[in-house]
Amino acid sequence: MKSEWKISSMYLGGKKVYQVYRIKDMRVVDHSGNREYAGRWYKDKADAQAVVDEMNAKEGE
Repeated sequence: MKSEWKISSMYLGGKKVYQVYRIKDMRVVDHSGNREYAGRWYKDKADAQAVVDEMNAKEGE
């Protein structure tokens, strides 16, 4: 079972960036091989949150 879409963040070149992801199999530990990513890196968390909201709404249909 897949998780809802979420936001991850990290610092690249001293700047915080965000990425939208979900866990592929929630029965397995969260690691890079168990993540599905949507789109690209975002400089603004609000932009990433808009994608999260859109993706989760699509899943709920």
